[in-house]
Amino acid sequence: MQEPVCASPSREYNGCMTDFPKPSVQAFLVCDQVIEDSLTKKKSLIGIFTHLQAVAFPFQHQQMGLYFCLTDAEGTYHFEIDLVYLNDEQLVCRATLPNIVIGDRLQISDFGINIPSLIFPAPGRYEFRLRMEGRLIAQKDFSVMEMSSHQTMEPSS
Repeated sequence: MQEPVCASPSREYNGCMTDFPKPSVQAFLVCDQVIEDSLTKKKSLIGIFTHLQAVAFPFQHQQMGLYFCLTDAEGTYHFEIDLVYLNDEQLVCRATLPNIVIGDRLQISDFGINIPSLIFPAPGRYEFRLRMEGRLIAQKDFSVMEMSSHQTMEPSS
């Protein structure tokens, strides 16, 4: 059996100094709000969606929640989340999270983040990009669509 070859030493992994093991992302979801129970630490995701509708642009969404769950990570990590307008690769916003300590590679760690007041410049495809130590580990895209004027009226029953 061959020993693993290490490119650049920074963290120990399987007896070898390496950059870091890429965590296994179990979920990366976009919703209106993430609520965490103060006793159980269970997360509730409110309003999971794949698209948003807006009457006009730029469109301000009052709050957006992100949930991610991962395993196969151990140590202290720096996470960043980018929101990118895919039509022209424009960075809409970047959120930097406080350092997160994960104690055991076998544990499943989940995180909920609420982002207040996002502004979407135009209709199209958007993508959240989750980075850990500067490396992309997950992506989630969704659409923001312009509603036609007849869609804003509730149908009569």
